[in-house]
Amino acid sequence: MTSIEVDGTLDVVAAYDLQCCFDVALRQGSHFVGIDLTRVTSADVDGVQGLKRCCDAAVASGIVLALTGCSRPFRADLADVEVGSPRDPIQSQARLARVARSV
Repeated sequence: MTSIEVDGTLDVVAAYDLQCCFDVALRQGSHFVGIDLTRVTSADVDGVQGLKRCCDAAVASGIVLALTGCSRPFRADLADVEVGSPRDPIQSQARLARVARSV
């Protein structure tokens, strides 16, 4: 098993580092790769696309891929990327407040 930890902002630089670590795991013949996203504080479109490339590569290679952890700010950024709008700090805080009240 190979474990890859992502820390801080998942942007184009972090996505590149993630892809490099994932490629090393593939070359080493790993059958199970875990990507720990617990410490990701934010993400942009390039970072999410890099994560998706790792997921696609895992499927193509027949590797079991597990993604663990997901902070609230990261989930907010993922939602924003999905709808195509960059994260607005004020809107994100309002959304987090609504989520916190509903929990």
